Amino acid sequence: MESKQKKDQFVVAYIVSFASKHPCIDYAVQLARILGKGLILLYVSDPSERSLSTSEAEVKLKELNQSLPEDLFHSYAALSGAREKVLNAVGELLNAVLLVADCNPEEKDKHSPLCPQTQLAALASSRVAYLLCPPESKPSNYEKVVLTLNNASESKEKTLWASYFGRFAGSQIVLYYRRYKDEYHQKQLNLNIAFARKIFDQFKISLLTLHSENTKTQLDIQALDYAKENDCSLVICQTTKNKSFADRLLGLEEVRVLKHLKKTPVLFLNPRNDLFILCE
Repeated sequence: MESKQKKDQFVVAYIVSFASKHPCIDYAVQLARILGKGLILLYVSDPSERSLSTSEAEVKLKELNQSLPEDLFHSYAALSGAREKVLNAVGELLNAVLLVADCNPEEKDKHSPLCPQTQLAALASSRVAYLLCPPESKPSNYEKVVLTLNNASESKEKTLWASYFGRFAGSQIVLYYRRYKDEYHQKQLNLNIAFARKIFDQFKISLLTLHSENTKTQLDIQALDYAKENDCSLVICQTTKNKSFADRLLGLEEVRVLKHLKKTPVLFLNPRNDLFILCE
């Protein structure tokens, strides 16, 4: 068993509210172990919102921190500032490689940080991947992880994250996609599938490829339904890159995904111009 020692990279458990359960902590502990990283409990004290002061939050964080496993390097931080700006900077401020937070698909109050729209707005510019956990979810063994692939070039970072679970957790990756009628889009999808196969073959990761014939239901929502029916531990998704007026009017796809959450958490990656690769 690894001894408790200093770590230079961290999984961050972002505590959005002390008034609710914290499944994100159990997930963060498990993922820190899987990835070989330290763990930091984070609370953001935003003066413009209904939040605790940093001194009040530190008292509660210290209590939570004392309950964490002794074999894992862990600490805590209460940071003050605009929530979105603080979360955008955790990669540099805390050497974070992954952020884990709670989200309640039933929450309708947009003033609540557990509300899907509010949570996604706060994380809209995050430079690290973030895993959002529904209230009743519990970590599993990551035996199967679902990766949705489309024609976007950003899919490569999703594929790399899927490979981490394959390499470090021994996961079977379920590659979930559907075909395009447009020849150019289909060609881009084929290239992404070929890239995924190459990565998974290189690391000898078990791969199951599934082609959906359903063209009406959003692909990520189909993947969540598949995950629920087949005991998958996680779905890896990408957020919207170019947000159109229609997206803002009708709702972003990722908001619809979160509202569809049951017990399977979702790992989101924001589209980026620079490819972020988890260091080992």
